[in-house]
Amino acid sequence: MQIRDVRFIALRQPLQQPLRLAWGAMHHRNFGLVLVETDAGISGVGETSVNFPSWAIVERKATIEEGLKPLLVGEDPLNVAGLWQKMLHAFSRLGVLWGKGAVMSAIGGVDIALWDIAGKAHGKPIYALLGGSQPARAPLYATGLDPAQLADSARRFVDQGYRAVKVRIGFDEARDIANVEAVRRAVGDAVEVLVDANMAYDLDRAKRMAEALQPYRPYWLEEPLLASDLEGYRTLKEHTDIPLAAGENQFDVADATALLDTNAIRYLMPDPTRAGGLSEAQRICALARARGYPYSPHHYGSDVGFAAALHLISAVTGADYMLRDVSPAPLRESVLREPITVVDGCALTPTGPGLGIELNWEVVLAHQVRL
Repeated sequence: MQIRDVRFIALRQPLQQPLRLAWGAMHHRNFGLVLVETDAGISGVGETSVNFPSWAIVERKATIEEGLKPLLVGEDPLNVAGLWQKMLHAFSRLGVLWGKGAVMSAIGGVDIALWDIAGKAHGKPIYALLGGSQPARAPLYATGLDPAQLADSARRFVDQGYRAVKVRIGFDEARDIANVEAVRRAVGDAVEVLVDANMAYDLDRAKRMAEALQPYRPYWLEEPLLASDLEGYRTLKEHTDIPLAAGENQFDVADATALLDTNAIRYLMPDPTRAGGLSEAQRICALARARGYPYSPHHYGSDVGFAAALHLISAVTGADYMLRDVSPAPLRESVLREPITVVDGCALTPTGPGLGIELNWEVVLAHQVRL
């Protein structure tokens, strides 16, 4: 069996209301799918993270179709480890020129698709190929609450069975504190409240906000500082009892190792669609487990990548809550012909061959962006 083609499929859905995060507003949602086709009639699908910037879909198409595709056509798709190394060797120096995150995200989308092919070829779910014995029932935290009705939105998802919700901060300090207080009051003490600053703060502001948030008992404070500010994380840990979480913007084992070496964070958050796919994300999660840290897979994209993260959880023990985007972006789920099962705030890993999912091509083609 040989790889015949590698394609990037950009999807876009306009948002009725802009989605505001600490690092900018999203007026539409981008999703980036990767399709790897073989001469045996087996195709694999993966996902690469293209949330920010808005033009990431243009870069990613070129990187995958002009950069990675020539390396892969004619190769054996079942040689997943060898092809991962080939892509990394060819692109590691190039990443210095335009960004390690872009490079590893591109490799990640292809890698997930290759694992999908391998699972289909062997008739096994990916988690079994990665060493897992059974599908996971992964507890989720709801993120993307309605900012106009934050407390009511949080309560609504708790009523649906979620035992954890996340509040985005990094805007106005007084409003952020009031929002966390309102959500804590709405969900009560039995539900976990997570807080995400999206790298909005310098160290002084992070210290100030951590102190102000302490009374509301956050389960974690996520990315209060730039991902690269390792010394800042080390210092912040000495000034707060709130557990720190980070890792979605650490793109390989080396990045994750440097972050863990600070002894500052409690929860590591690898994203398979950013950190080199399932191959590298599995190694990152194994690193966390070996050092005694729980990991919490990050994924802010379509349910293709969500399925990949569920296979990761099923393969590597030590997972904590997993992100579930609940913001109004129905394309996220409708790209699949059959939705992933979410019951009582938990997601079930698909058990079919490969990722165990099937694209809804009618929906995909209707939302495809021609680049």
